[in-house]
Amino acid sequence: MEQEAKRMLMERLDDCLKVHADLLDSQDIGSIYELQDLAQLHYYLKVEHPFTPAEVEALLSFQDPLEVARWCKEENTHAHSFPICELLNEIRAYERFEPAPKQDESSQTFARFREALASDYFGFREQALSWSRERLFDAAGEIAALSDTFGALLSKYTPVKEEMDFFLQFTHPLQIISRYGPFEDIGQAMKTLYAERENLIDEAFEPPAERSSLRERLQAAIRESSRMGVPDPDKKPPHEKER
Repeated sequence: MEQEAKRMLMERLDDCLKVHADLLDSQDIGSIYELQDLAQLHYYLKVEHPFTPAEVEALLSFQDPLEVARWCKEENTHAHSFPICELLNEIRAYERFEPAPKQDESSQTFARFREALASDYFGFREQALSWSRERLFDAAGEIAALSDTFGALLSKYTPVKEEMDFFLQFTHPLQIISRYGPFEDIGQAMKTLYAERENLIDEAFEPPAERSSLRERLQAAIRESSRMGVPDPDKKPPHEKER
């Protein structure tokens, strides 16, 4: 059982490093150095660190265990050891970082959701490689929004099965979501888009001239939800409770 948990953690660390590499801003020297540090930490964790079962379990409880381990390393004052569990408490990791989805049907849905997002993201990137320089320049904002949304959904989004099921209906879920960005709070944005799902579906079939107006309304709703919070769309007001 312990070996299986460690194997799962190693796979998660691999996935996290790949995501960070995909989101690298190649024009930012600081981002390049940061990725190098992550790669070195990734190697250390996989090859050198003597994991205890408690450390494996603790890191598996986070959505991005590599990022959490990075912050532990930043705050580590022990010269010859890396006590992960102790450091997790010192940096208040359980308050600061997104938890991993529970291992149930929602977790399986999240795995499918991640795969769909990655397929959409890498498919778009591959398509963009054939574009002219002028078209790439014109699409710079769209490309940046897609990359930002992809990173936020994988690292800052607490999965909700109903929301993921809805977006899994689309061929290009990431492109659908990112067109309403940028998002201050990806979780609130997803709640708003799900609450407005009928309008969002309508937009896909609207003439281009009318599409922009609906998009502006949805973007305004997302901005408002970030300030006010989004009510649960399935929760009835007090006067509508079943008798």
